[in-house]
This record gives sequence, C-alpha cells and structure tokens, in this order.
Amino acid sequence: MKIKGNNEIANYANKLAHTETKKPGDRTSSSARGPTATKEGAVVDLSQRSKVVQKVQQAIQSEPDVRLDKVKVIKEKLEKGTYEIDFDGTAEKMLRSFLDETI
Repeated sequence: MKIKGNNEIANYANKLAHTETKKPGDRTSSSARGPTATKEGAVVDLSQRSKVVQKVQQAIQSEPDVRLDKVKVIKEKLEKGTYEIDFDGTAEKMLRSFLDETI
C-alpha cells in the first residue's frame, strides 16, 4: 500500500506500511494465528493491511484539522500587505492533485 502525497501523514503511513509489510516468503497470516474473541463474544479476524489502515486512521485523527501556526503567519502577512501568491506553484499543485485523482 502506497499513499500519495508529500506530507507528514502520507510519509508516516508509507513508513509504517513499509516496516510492517510481510516479506514475500512469509505466508503466516492473521487468520493462521486464529481469530480473536472480543468482549461481546464476536469474532474479529483482521488482516495485516487492515491493521496498518487502522494505525494510519489513528494518526490522521490525532492531527489537528488546522495548523494554527501557519494560519497565524499568513494572517500577519495579509494584515501587513506583504502576502504574495505563487500563482505558478498553486496552479502546479492543483493540476498535480487533479491528475492524482484521475489516474
């Protein structure tokens, strides 16, 4: 599993998936170890991939939605009139994001 993007969460997810992915010769799966019973008596059998996805979801949920430090810097620049927009960089990122979604 590879997550596209150049941010902390994508890097963390890719690093986590790389370190926890089984080697091709390793045929032992979570189902080979046997299912796990929960408190309610239901049986849960998670694959290695789903465990990685769970860890990534927990990492995403632990990150704040807004990076206040960056917002503060931009607000200060806007108030001073010194905020400059990188039109080419913005257009390139928009196009790259669009292409990533369509491929």
